[in-house]
Amino acid sequence: MSGRVICYQHVGRSHLFQPRCSLTVGRVLTLASLLVFTISAATPAEYRQHVGVYVWGQLRSHPGGLAQAAADLKRLGADRVVRVYIGPGALWDPSGAKDNAPLDVKVRRADYRAFLAAFPVVMLTAYDSANYDNYKKGRLTPQQLAATRDEFRRFTLELARTPGRRIVSNWEFENDCHPEQWAVLWDACREYYQARIDGIRQGRAEARKLGYPGEVLSAFEFVIVPGYAGRHSGLVDVGAKLSGVDYFSYSSWASIGWDADAPAVYKSIEWAAHLMSEFDTSHHLSAHWILGEFGEYWNQHPNAERMKAVIDAALGSGFDYVFDWVLYDQPGNKDDHGRDASHFGKYTLEGALTPQGKAFRAWLGAASAK
Repeated sequence: MSGRVICYQHVGRSHLFQPRCSLTVGRVLTLASLLVFTISAATPAEYRQHVGVYVWGQLRSHPGGLAQAAADLKRLGADRVVRVYIGPGALWDPSGAKDNAPLDVKVRRADYRAFLAAFPVVMLTAYDSANYDNYKKGRLTPQQLAATRDEFRRFTLELARTPGRRIVSNWEFENDCHPEQWAVLWDACREYYQARIDGIRQGRAEARKLGYPGEVLSAFEFVIVPGYAGRHSGLVDVGAKLSGVDYFSYSSWASIGWDADAPAVYKSIEWAAHLMSEFDTSHHLSAHWILGEFGEYWNQHPNAERMKAVIDAALGSGFDYVFDWVLYDQPGNKDDHGRDASHFGKYTLEGALTPQGKAFRAWLGAASAK
């Protein structure tokens, strides 16, 4: 959430930003340096409790699917915290199945059940079958909103049946509800997002009465921070107006300059946390915070010291969880300029550890070995 984002342009699904004006970057680093800056490294035990990896994309090239993903996460030492997608369609379904079942039905699928049981904390990027994409086309009817609310209520009840913390989130609000249409559609999107949260709260209340052991929390994920020049912020214009949000999740690509060194990245994340804390206080949100996505190309930054700086800064600033993009390399992915954007994985699709994966294993493995 660094002021550095003023100078960045989006370059693809990787969400890496590239600088457009070096003067602003220098100014931002000057502002960030006003904060008391000491690099505070997290311990291996803290990494294990708070650091997760995002399982995304079709895993059908892996015969084991989500089961293999769970095993590979544990090989890294990441055996407590994870993030995964669940929702309609085949594009992001881990099995590649054209499974448009409602969330409460889909989460009973054997691969999801086993995956959820394997980790104490799971963040789910979840979308309902009732109104998937409909909310992007205009205001939903009361009946449609009720259908979304009820699907998330049933989903929450299903998640609460088993022990563990489950955090139900969206995917990057400003990329979900495009900012160029904010004046027309963001109110409609806000009504949809509120219906999701209301369903989670209702399901949670019912689960408590039934004595279910699981904890289900809501999250709202955003990309653009308060004060970003010329851009509308999902946190400011939507998230802060929602009722009942348990977590705000910052997808932090704009705070990770592609050419910044590790100390600069650390300062950038620390400055982001400072801005969020100020916004939280001034708007009486009393929220908890997640770093929902961060990452870099391992073929450009093989030593991963910048990644460690992100984690250390986030944990030192009080984020409850941080989620790295992504477990497996994504061959064929391109950025907006047609360049290769596949080297984010901890593993290749053949199951070999990447340089980034080896770094994660070193950070996390010491704790799991104990």
